[in-house]
Amino acid sequence: METIAFLFAAGAVLLLLEPLFPHFIAGPIGLFCWAVALVMIYSRYGFAMGNWSLVAVLTVALVGAWWYLKHLPTTRVGRVVQSDHVVPTETAAKTHLVDQFGISLTPLRPGGMAQFGAERVDVITSGEPVERGQKLRVISVEGTRVLVRAI
Repeated sequence: METIAFLFAAGAVLLLLEPLFPHFIAGPIGLFCWAVALVMIYSRYGFAMGNWSLVAVLTVALVGAWWYLKHLPTTRVGRVVQSDHVVPTETAAKTHLVDQFGISLTPLRPGGMAQFGAERVDVITSGEPVERGQKLRVISVEGTRVLVRAI
């Protein structure tokens, strides 16, 4: 029983620490701890106790997630992990490419990569597939969308 309690506690702590660790490390490990604890309960105490434990874990997880998402942004940890910076996309200022000619670097189905002079750009067609190496012309640029057509 001590092992099961430890796994539940360790899982909860790891889930709470998830925002502090990069690459989603702590959360999946915490969920794995909870899953192992539930499997142990099913195997040691039977189906009925396992089902009640599963309902309890899901309830705690849902209520905890709701509380966490509601209150995390106002905490000191929330302010540390929250980013207020807007990173401009590379394609945002590509209006100079309109009517330029280039070549597709990847098959466009309908999106892919193309090269215009020395510049590599994410592009999209209006639906028609374009093979790798085909010549292209930029039809329009709308926000981050660079629309091309095969020549």
